[in-house]
Parts: sequence; C-alpha cells; structure tokens
Amino acid sequence: MSKEEDNITVTIKIGNTRNNDLIKVGKEYNFNVRRNTFICELLDFFIACFDSEEEKMEIKKYVIFSKGMIRLYNKNIIMDIFEDPEASDLDVYDRDETIFYAILI
Repeated sequence: MSKEEDNITVTIKIGNTRNNDLIKVGKEYNFNVRRNTFICELLDFFIACFDSEEEKMEIKKYVIFSKGMIRLYNKNIIMDIFEDPEASDLDVYDRDETIFYAILI
C-alpha cells in the first residue's frame, strides 16, 4: 500500500528577508499535510499564516527549497524530495526531509 495519502508534518523555515520587521528570518511554520500535497497547495497554507496583506504580498515572492537546497516547483509534491517515498515517517524525519526553506530570490 502506497504512503502517498498518509499525513506527515512538514516545516517551512524563513531563510532570508528584505525586512526582518515584516518577515522574520528563522521563523518556522509547521503543517500537517498528505505526502502527495502539491507545493503550490503548501504555499497557499503558508501564505494563510500571515495576517496583513503586506506580509502576504511579500511572502508570495518566496520560493520553496528542500533542506538540500533543491528548488521545488508548484507541481512537485512533498514526497518528491524523499530519498525513499515509501519510507516510514521516522526515517523521513531522521533524514530531515520534511524541512523546507522559503527563500526570497
């Protein structure tokens, strides 16, 4: 049985910013999503974490990268970055494959 419908907790960390008063570098956001969640869906959840329109407009400029600094595109799914897509949650967590970075480029 495939694990793509299983939920997993992922973290997005802010990697950089133009204005630390607006978007805080290093702040982490956690999401409990399915392994087959598209990056564009994860970005929508991420944007919804911000209150002001100014923050939302700024965060929409960010790009998601894996911990290994591989750029993820909207049509990628979370488990695309997993070394073994069928690995247990603990194995995925041990390899830090659930940590993503939001980078302003």
